[in-house]
Amino acid sequence: MDRYFPHWFAINALLVLCDAALGFHIAPLLSRFGKGDPDSQPLTASAIRRLLALMVAIYMFFNCLAYFRGNSTLLVLVTIVVILDILFQLVLQWKVKRGGLQ
Repeated sequence: MDRYFPHWFAINALLVLCDAALGFHIAPLLSRFGKGDPDSQPLTASAIRRLLALMVAIYMFFNCLAYFRGNSTLLVLVTIVVILDILFQLVLQWKVKRGGLQ
């Protein structure tokens, strides 16, 4: 198990980058579905993107913490959370494009 740690760490880092890229492109789609002022949509997209940057930092912090401490349980947990986040974003994007989210 220990010999796969560097590979697992690199895969997690790539998953986090994919998650960030997907979230960056979904942010403008989600800003359309607010009840607020239509002029505030660009501000909402930028707020979602700032939150996305915070989430990437948190994911990578725990990814690095698990890697450098040799904690395989935390590494598996980070992997599961990132994969669930990616799946949730894909489902959300699919619903937005279908027009089902209101």
